[in-house]
Amino acid sequence: MKLYLTLVITLILGSQFIKAQETSAYTRAIYVTSKDSLPYRLLYPLNYNKHKKYPIVVFLHGSGQRGNDNEAQLIGVPKRLTDSAGRAKYPCFILVPQCSKKDVWVKFPNFPASLETTRLATPSAGLTLTKLDLLIKNLPIDRKRIYVTGYSMGGEGAFDFLSRRPNLFAAAIPICSVSDTAKAGLIYKVPIWAFHGDQDEVNHVKYSRLMITALENHKGKPKYTEYRGVKHNSWTKAYEEPGLFDWLFSQKRR
Repeated sequence: MKLYLTLVITLILGSQFIKAQETSAYTRAIYVTSKDSLPYRLLYPLNYNKHKKYPIVVFLHGSGQRGNDNEAQLIGVPKRLTDSAGRAKYPCFILVPQCSKKDVWVKFPNFPASLETTRLATPSAGLTLTKLDLLIKNLPIDRKRIYVTGYSMGGEGAFDFLSRRPNLFAAAIPICSVSDTAKAGLIYKVPIWAFHGDQDEVNHVKYSRLMITALENHKGKPKYTEYRGVKHNSWTKAYEEPGLFDWLFSQKRR
């Protein structure tokens, strides 16, 4: 069983999300460098005012939404942030990059024997972090309120982004992920609320438990919610968790 595969059902369930999304509200663009490119969508805050500072949320999709159509990655973006009520309550930028079909957000070369990740970020992850830096530089983004979330492969990416830029993110919401527990010492101070279903048949629940324990061993205080009887699609419950986004947007980097 490959770590990076998301169930085919993700696409089926996800299509229901994307039809409900106001995709036209997103800026559609491609970040191009001399070596590579990254399709991405950017949602501006409702009633955007360039003289105000706003938080930004980086959303990382699962493996089933990889490609270059600059559309599929919108599947699963939390409706609580994108519907009219959510946009009014939580005005923020939302960056939604799309990972290349041949790439992943993070690699575990010797999985399952080892949870060690590669020394360098993957091309798609590196491009996303670089694009994020440019957005922070050029838009009125509150540098103390930069957040990352994702599910499955995207949850793995969320943990990896934290470990590569521990002084950048104010908080993270990784869902049904695997992560490099040896990096816990780099990120234990970052507020984290992780989720997993105890019947996950793609990424076993033990991997979230291992990381939570590793963070706690470093005196970190992560939040962790485990859903009984839930399989891999635990993000559908997680993004509806009461108080989740109140918690997220209350976090500020010191």
